[in-house]
Amino acid sequence: MGTLELKLVEENYSIRIERIKQIKSNAYFVKTKDGKEYFLKVSRVDKEHVDFILKIFSHLKNTSFKSHLIDFQKTIDGGFYFLDEHKKVYLLCKWIDGRSADFRNVFDLRRAVSILHHLHLASLSFAEELEGSFYPSYQEVFRRKYSQVIQIKNIIHQKDNIGYFDEIFLNVVSRFEDRFVESIHMMKKIEDYFKEENQRVLIHHDPAHHNFIFSEKGVYLIDFDYAMVDYSVHDFVNLGVRVLKTNDWDINVFRIYLKCLDDKNIIKKFWLEVFWILMYFPQEIWQVGLQYYFEKQPWTEEYFLKRLKGAERIQAGKEMIINKIAGGIFKWH
Repeated sequence: MGTLELKLVEENYSIRIERIKQIKSNAYFVKTKDGKEYFLKVSRVDKEHVDFILKIFSHLKNTSFKSHLIDFQKTIDGGFYFLDEHKKVYLLCKWIDGRSADFRNVFDLRRAVSILHHLHLASLSFAEELEGSFYPSYQEVFRRKYSQVIQIKNIIHQKDNIGYFDEIFLNVVSRFEDRFVESIHMMKKIEDYFKEENQRVLIHHDPAHHNFIFSEKGVYLIDFDYAMVDYSVHDFVNLGVRVLKTNDWDINVFRIYLKCLDDKNIIKKFWLEVFWILMYFPQEIWQVGLQYYFEKQPWTEEYFLKRLKGAERIQAGKEMIINKIAGGIFKWH
């Protein structure tokens, strides 16, 4: 972080920084001259979404979930963030000494499930206020993403010179393309029944291990940048895939994870069917294509190839788990 940015932080929060240490690409540990410690987040999230995040916090602070939240510090003008000339968002909150969750530890895994479930229950009324204005159907999402995959294929075929990454991506898509189609078909059969039995909630949408902070005072859930209104199943699929990756796709650990969900009565009617379909969808392969061809992320081709190979492994791992636990491809009538 440059001198100008540091000065802006000091001016907007009326603090004097003694030391700052980068802990992630957009996150910093800050210690002030009077001995206070803070967590600084610098984000390119749209201002409108930041306002949505603050609206989330405002709601949750009035619920029992408040014990899992870290308060934002107010700026000198009474707000909770400020923007620089590049429209980057700066958020400051109290530093919490603690550790990230360890998804290899059953205790941590149970706590993570419990906290996400608590978030979903605490946000029911919040989600009801926004019903119909946020997340479309899973069918629509699947169709849109598959349409983008087809667009990518067309982009590649229209090139005069097809590159190495293009060839590898086409090869991967040819191996997994039927999964996109099957996911759409299966979701079409079940989604209406699922919606009749399940309610939309606020989901965190990024339940990575580092977003659960275990401290002496309790467990905190941080980084709501990707939060949205959806069904709880989406959060728990995302958490489940992270658990599998952390544990080298150990089927026994995943059975423990499903038991944690069952113990909390999270699994409702048609919920598990949708869970497996969401897991089956080649999300990671689509995401790499999106980042390379549409978003044009400034990463090296070597890094993209690494991500694509990782996406293949994740898809293969997900299908292995589905085959062993859920019996493979579903044939509902």
